[in-house]
Amino acid sequence: MFELSPCLDSLFPTHSDAAALRTLAELGFTRFEFWDWRTHDLKALSAARVEFGLRPVVFGGNTFTEPLLAEQTRPAALAQLRRSFGVAKRLGVGALVVHVGYAGDHSREQQWQAAVDSLRAAGRMAAEAEIVLLVEPLNSAIDHPGYFLDSLPAARRLLEDVDLPGVRLLLDIYHMWLMHADLLALLPQTLPIVGHIHVADVPGRHEPGTGTIPWPAVVRLLGESGYSGSIGVECWASGTVTEALAATSRIFH
Repeated sequence: MFELSPCLDSLFPTHSDAAALRTLAELGFTRFEFWDWRTHDLKALSAARVEFGLRPVVFGGNTFTEPLLAEQTRPAALAQLRRSFGVAKRLGVGALVVHVGYAGDHSREQQWQAAVDSLRAAGRMAAEAEIVLLVEPLNSAIDHPGYFLDSLPAARRLLEDVDLPGVRLLLDIYHMWLMHADLLALLPQTLPIVGHIHVADVPGRHEPGTGTIPWPAVVRLLGESGYSGSIGVECWASGTVTEALAATSRIFH
């Protein structure tokens, strides 16, 4: 039903990109994604994706060290995104993940406006490069204490304020399950603005099916919404990678 996009960094932390892509190809996958391109050998990655016939669908456009929450840090964030646009063109990637960053010393209102202004500037740059930006809210309960954008209502409002069609939401089911006891009720109004999805289970952030998230209900809502994008498998394998990806495939197919 859905095309899976395994994440190289979470699933293959000790493998070279070539070894990871070879494994994915042998398992029958056609897509993949990764985090910060600066930690990868882009020449080797590009050669391996051609050799094994896999397509990268998304990677990180900026990191927490280039936040969008203050005017002072905006130039560095936009400069990094501009570099990421070049890498995306080189690899044939059409979407980049954007993180607004951790809350700083300014008021929430000031940081909110800085995020809006920064995302508008980034979104206009991305549109010229024909790239979609995917804004990802993260959980502040366990993994990212102090993260500024940590809920779906806030993320939806931020995208409404930015008001650019090429700036969309990255919905990470793991992160948002930790933040919303009523996540299933929030999904129907959220999915229309979603450009990409990440999955992992709670607790432990292992592959879907190892925890408490009701994945059949999630899959049903995705189908009802008409979502047709990739499902990024961004989890820690509880056993072997092959077993984790097989289990995830059974849920989403």
